[in-house]
Amino acid sequence: MAGPRLYVPGERLAGTRLTITGPDHRHLGRVLRARPGDPVTLFDGAGGEVEARVARVGRTETELELGARRASVAPGAPITLLTAIPRGALMDFLVQKTAELGVSRLIPIVTARSVARPDAEAGRRTRWEKIAREAARQCGRADVPVVEAPVPLAVALAAPELPARRLALFEGERLRSLRSELSGTAPVATALLVGPEGGFASAEIEAARGVGFVPVGLGKLILRVETAAIVAVALVAETSGALG
Repeated sequence: MAGPRLYVPGERLAGTRLTITGPDHRHLGRVLRARPGDPVTLFDGAGGEVEARVARVGRTETELELGARRASVAPGAPITLLTAIPRGALMDFLVQKTAELGVSRLIPIVTARSVARPDAEAGRRTRWEKIAREAARQCGRADVPVVEAPVPLAVALAAPELPARRLALFEGERLRSLRSELSGTAPVATALLVGPEGGFASAEIEAARGVGFVPVGLGKLILRVETAAIVAVALVAETSGALG
């Protein structure tokens, strides 16, 4: 079924009809000028999709008739991104692009050289979650990346559910590149660690090594946080089959 895609929490998809209000109603009725009978695909952010059709377009609401349900499997192996928070709105851009590339979980981290602090960034989590949902809708994902609240690096490294394959981008690594580390490997869940603009402190890279992260480089150029994160996610997504 073609048509626009909308995010709807799974608990609202249990019946046969659904009423849409607010921004989604305005998007369907005013921007897309939806009419009765037009197809709409609803996704719940957890891998489920529902085929729907417009039943009625009112002044303040749109009513949808719900149809077939299906589970959608995310392509490729899961990617967990642990990333320092870049300056200003660049984190918005990082969240958007890595969500489009297939990141399944994003953990903002605060390091010794971070320009952002947890108390200043925690309130932006709601915005990042919305950006991730919109990116998932735009690129056709049925799942939505989990965006966690900013935490200190030590807390992120101690998380027990991190994937077994763990790679840390480190500008001082010249012998082992990310591409060579991924070459010839089978698709597998991966954790990627990206540091701040000033790089990791030596104690931090050793702490990452201590919990199984392998330092890897991205070449001779020193990349910005958001650029390094996007490039690294794209390389992992390509080798895991997420990009075809």
